[in-house]
Amino acid sequence: MKVFIVEDYESMRIIIKRLLKKNFSAITSIGESETAEEALEEIPKFKPELILVDISLPGMDGIELIRRIVKRCKTICVLVVTAHEVEFYQDKAIEAGAHGIVSKTDFQELIDRVGILLKKSEKGKC
Repeated sequence: MKVFIVEDYESMRIIIKRLLKKNFSAITSIGESETAEEALEEIPKFKPELILVDISLPGMDGIELIRRIVKRCKTICVLVVTAHEVEFYQDKAIEAGAHGIVSKTDFQELIDRVGILLKKSEKGKC
């Protein structure tokens, strides 16, 4: 399985990659970008099953990125990973096409949600 991370802070990308590698042997490859614009170029080439997206990105925000990704590929799983109040952005993220939203500081919830979405993706259900 392939996962793609869209996060503008390199330190956070490193943390997320370590969590994913440690907890999911099914993940064979992890791609990344620090901007939505770069992600829109790289995601079609990389072809991930799951995308983790930050809301606050330089340039285009994560919500607009999710809209564009889901418009191109309705079967891709998208999880928002944010430092903002989850409740504040939850409706916006879901309306845009995300399959969930978690706090960047809640690593266990991140692992749990990724696990759920990877299982759904294996069955083609995202």
